[in-house]
This record gives sequence, structure tokens and C-alpha cells, in this order.
Amino acid sequence: MRTKGGHLRSQRTLTLFPRYGQKLGPVQGVGYVNELISRLTGQPVQDETKTNRTLDSSLITFPLNRTIYADFSHDNQMVAIYSAIGLFEQRKPLSTTKPDPKRMWRISRMTPFAGRMVTEKLKCAGGDFVRIFVNDALQPLEFCGADSSGVCSLKKFLASQKYARKNGEGDFEKCFD
Repeated sequence: MRTKGGHLRSQRTLTLFPRYGQKLGPVQGVGYVNELISRLTGQPVQDETKTNRTLDSSLITFPLNRTIYADFSHDNQMVAIYSAIGLFEQRKPLSTTKPDPKRMWRISRMTPFAGRMVTEKLKCAGGDFVRIFVNDALQPLEFCGADSSGVCSLKKFLASQKYARKNGEGDFEKCFD
């Protein structure tokens, strides 16, 4: 798209990605979230969207008894994963003409070169807990009642992931309409 002065203007941030423009964006991250849930709970992957069922069904290729896991993805997929989890929620829609300096949605902070998301499962005397870092920044996890240290109980985190656990609530099928 060109502005009045003829300069190119990108609308990618506003039109391609979930909860920040396009309805079907979050469902593209549901498979990853369901794999994450599997690893956090030690249970087999339950997903009907876009996971590799051949790999996920084998404890050799998708082990559930490790202390550390490393998954790799393209930066474009990370945005869908963040959306499916509920990270970077906007309080109000983004403006197409005036960027809000207080907005959560900043692609340069979400997917910089060598960007990463780290999910930690913490085992404490009071139970199991979860916290998430995106590029070393602790995420607030308000959607699962995280405390000031960014930690929420595993039980509340899992409950907050209803969209993924319900396979995108029918949104995945809409991708093929």
C-alpha cells in the first residue's frame, strides 16, 4: 500500500496476525501450544490442528520425561504462538495511522533476530508453576492470574489455554473455507 506521498507502507502487523487484526491468526499457533501443554503435563499431545502426529505420538521423537526441551521455529510462527497463548494482548485495537507508544504489540520486540520464548515449569513446595520470558523479558501472564513475579500455577495456566485445548474452537477448519 502506498501513502499519499508515494511511499510504501506495510500493513503486515495489522492484517496478518491474530487478535491484532486477523481472526484466524491464533489458530496457527495452537499446535505448538498443545505440544507445550503436553510437555508441561507429561501427557501425550492432544491436538487436531497442525502438529506432526507421527512425531508427536512417539516417545522417541517427542519425549515427555526430559528436564529441558528446545523447539525451534520461524519468526512468523512465533507471532501466532504468542497469540494462541494470550501474550501481548492489546487493550484496544491498533490504529492504522498513529502508532500508540504504549502498545503491547511491537513486532521488533516480539521477533527480533535470534528472538526466543522460554517457558519455565517451576516445581516448588506449593506445587507446579509456570512463567514465560520473551527475549529475556518476563511476561505478565495476567490471563492466568500471575503474581508480581510473573508466576502462575500450572493448573491456572492450563485452564487459561482453553482455546488451544479445544483445537482453536473450530477456527482451524475455517482456514480451508
